[in-house]
Amino acid sequence: MSVTEKEVEGKELRQSDDPVLSMVGVGKQLWERESGDSFVERLRTEALADSPAIGQHEPPAERLAEVIWRRIESHQGEEFVTVTGLPLTYQVEGAGIWFWRDGRRINRKLTRTQVDIAVSRCPLTSTTEIKDLMDYAYLFALLRDSRIRKESW
Repeated sequence: MSVTEKEVEGKELRQSDDPVLSMVGVGKQLWERESGDSFVERLRTEALADSPAIGQHEPPAERLAEVIWRRIESHQGEEFVTVTGLPLTYQVEGAGIWFWRDGRRINRKLTRTQVDIAVSRCPLTSTTEIKDLMDYAYLFALLRDSRIRKESW
C-alpha cells in the first residue's frame, strides 16, 4: 500500500480521511534551503544572524524581539531621551526593565513581554501606538533610539 492509503480493520483509509496523513508534505518548502540537522545546530550555537538561509529573509518576530532585547541589555545605564526631551536611564533586571529619572527609580517594572509586544508593532511613529503598554513613553524612547533599533526598522 502507498503512504496515502492504508487498510484499517478491513476498511480503506485514504490520506484525506486521516488528519495526520493529510499533513504529508506540509512544510517541505521550509527545509529546501537547509536540513533539519543544520537548523538545530545553528540554533544551539546561536549563529542565527550569520546564517545564509535566514539572512536573505525578514527575521521572524520572535528572533527580532530577542535581538532587540540583547541591544536593550547592552545599553543599560546609558542616557536616553523621551519625545518631550526628558532624560532617562534604565536597568535590566531578570525579564524586566526598571526606568530611572532624576536619580529616582520609577516604581513600575516593564516586563519583557511588554517589550516583545511593542517590538511586534514596530516601526512606531507615535507613543499612542503602544499606549496600552506599561511605561509606554519610556519604552517608545528606547525603541525609537538608533542604538536599539539600528537598521531593524
